[in-house]
Amino acid sequence: MASREGNVVLYQDTVKKIADTARKNLLERNSTINKKELEKKAKIITLAAIKYAMLAQGPNKTITFDENQAISFEGNTGPYLQYSYARASSILRKTKNKKNVSIPDLFTKEEIQLLWALSKFSQIVEKAAHSLNPSLIANYAHELAQSFNEFYHTTKVIGTEQEAFSCKLIESFRIVLKNALFLLGIEVMEEM
Repeated sequence: MASREGNVVLYQDTVKKIADTARKNLLERNSTINKKELEKKAKIITLAAIKYAMLAQGPNKTITFDENQAISFEGNTGPYLQYSYARASSILRKTKNKKNVSIPDLFTKEEIQLLWALSKFSQIVEKAAHSLNPSLIANYAHELAQSFNEFYHTTKVIGTEQEAFSCKLIESFRIVLKNALFLLGIEVMEEM
């Protein structure tokens, strides 16, 4: 976008294009979704895509906004973070919520990475506040989601001896990610 060169991009056009893509993605995932729910979720995803794309870039950098990249459900995007949250919620809905949590004698590499990522939240928030740099929180949220997704892909949760521990770890992820996204003004959804 360069107004001096006549390259003007209107906000409403950008929002419409991203919302159309969000609707299409949602319908591909759930063809039976009702129209009201589709519109509500598309709006939440659209705003997340735009906000995250802007906030994930450092304050002293030229902002590059790629509509197609911003709405992607993969990579360093708002919809990817929302999808990670929804995936964690789905796992917890399927478990029996065992109350007796026993900490494993040995942690897997993925559990350690997720625990480490979770432990950094307060430091990141403090650093972002002092430097007036929300990109620190945005990029932390992406790192956290990546750690969760690595854990998810390598660890069976439901029906294992460590189910209760894994569920508590997943619940911790959900809480921290939701708080990070809240600080960025991004809403989460239990299902996508």
